[in-house]
Amino acid sequence: MEITILVAIISAILGPLIVTKYKAYLDKKSKKEDPIVTTLKANSLVDDLLEQIKQDEKADRVWISQFHNGGNFYPTGKSISKFSVMFEHSSPGIRTIQETFTNIPVSLFNRPLMHLYTAGEIIIPAYSKDMDYGLKTFAEGLDTKSSYIFSLKDLNGNFVGTLGVEWTTKPKNLNEASLDYLRTKAISIGTILSTYLYTTQNK
Repeated sequence: MEITILVAIISAILGPLIVTKYKAYLDKKSKKEDPIVTTLKANSLVDDLLEQIKQDEKADRVWISQFHNGGNFYPTGKSISKFSVMFEHSSPGIRTIQETFTNIPVSLFNRPLMHLYTAGEIIIPAYSKDMDYGLKTFAEGLDTKSSYIFSLKDLNGNFVGTLGVEWTTKPKNLNEASLDYLRTKAISIGTILSTYLYTTQNK
């Protein structure tokens, strides 16, 4: 138990330190670096984290969705909030979800997204009608047996996306150490994504 707690504490400390160091590096480099190169480097860092999560937790599918402006309502001109899966790592033979979840109106997933906003996570070790947050139908269509989804926050605490970790071959019941590990990774990913976004916006 002491080792688990120690690992969680070390991860919580080192995670933000690594992100802070990366932010300083990105701020310095982005002033003179090609925007495409900056994007590729930020994406590579996120990709590496997803692959690490997939390997460490032996997950079948790991993905990140991000909110974005998908157009405007007529005639008010008000922005339409949508989300898309922007990053995905899946094991060989596992169905991917990126093409399915592209430009999806937030209103179609209001219940699970509202829960993520308020609680910060959705934990579904095995899908059932009572605790599926309206996701069971989509899960069955993608052969998903277990889903662990975490909110991604930017530097100001705004809800900017989600991190999903899933198993398709059989249900997976994660222990508290694994959950803390994924929560820490979600913090790191959210900070990296928002650091990149703020850096490019302020150029």
